[in-house]
Amino acid sequence: MAGSVKPWLDQAGKFPISHIGGIPHFNDAVLLDAPRTGVLHTTEGGWAGSLAIFKQHFAPHFILGFNADAQKVQIAQLVQVGTIGATLKAHNNQAIVQIEMIGFSKEQPWLPDDDTIAALASLMATCASEYGIPLDHPWPDGDFGKAGGNPHRSSGKYGKVPGWYGHGDCPSPDTHWDPGNLEWSAVLGKAKQMATGLGTPGSAPAGPAAMASEQTSTAAPKKKKSS
Repeated sequence: MAGSVKPWLDQAGKFPISHIGGIPHFNDAVLLDAPRTGVLHTTEGGWAGSLAIFKQHFAPHFILGFNADAQKVQIAQLVQVGTIGATLKAHNNQAIVQIEMIGFSKEQPWLPDDDTIAALASLMATCASEYGIPLDHPWPDGDFGKAGGNPHRSSGKYGKVPGWYGHGDCPSPDTHWDPGNLEWSAVLGKAKQMATGLGTPGSAPAGPAAMASEQTSTAAPKKKKSS
């Protein structure tokens, strides 16, 4: 099902990656010959509450951020890479990795805490090395996909231009705007520094074409979000 990609990660930089089982998910394959794309979401809630939702509904590949029960920042994998993470309403098969980061979207420029940035950058660097997702964001800081219809959704970049997208950048029928006005340059700059240590180019080309999936089912029920 996972084709030629590594389905489970155990480590991202200094962060161990735990595996959480029993997560309902679609077994549809991603399109491995699509431009290598990742989608970043914010949970709009804490670790325990978000994970409880993912245990009932379709989940992302990874959740990361501060776990109040463990009193530290953690990374966990919920769904194997190569099958779709389902935290978009559609087009899930065009994103090889989806991440839910503990945090709340903001309209003003923002960054998560330093430890969460380190975890996110470490995971992005590992995804660049392992899955060929370029450490790029298609728009400059301050230009972010807002709620509802916005020019990012209709730009045609998603599915054609590889790199990292926010939920607010993804095409209709999605309407959520997370992660808001995130300072992508700071996060991706740190990831590029880490990727250099992994021997990965800071702006990697799209991953090599692999066995393309014939499956086209992309719809999934969407959880959370008060925004």
